[in-house]
Amino acid sequence: MTGAREARRAVGKPERVGDVLAGYLDRTGLGEALGRLGALDEWTGAVGPRVSRVTRPVEVRGDTLVVEVISSAWLAELAMMRPLILERVNRARAGPAIGDVRFRLAEQ
Repeated sequence: MTGAREARRAVGKPERVGDVLAGYLDRTGLGEALGRLGALDEWTGAVGPRVSRVTRPVEVRGDTLVVEVISSAWLAELAMMRPLILERVNRARAGPAIGDVRFRLAEQ
């Protein structure tokens, strides 16, 4: 704990939960990780209906967005489009940037 926080607690001054949580997320780096999870919800708006019909964003690992694809043909096409897709995803985001997009074949 920081000295200022200990001093506030020592005199019994309450802290707002939001402030405590924000401080914790900043200190641990979880705030940035949680911010990247927004890419899962933003996927369809970033890539459009054609690509979103054949894909499903499944997780964010570090700064990498993992996306399942319905067929190997689409997997190959999207792999070639990776730089453009990554640019679109990051342009649509207000949160921390996604560093990479990895495509994998969806299990049937």
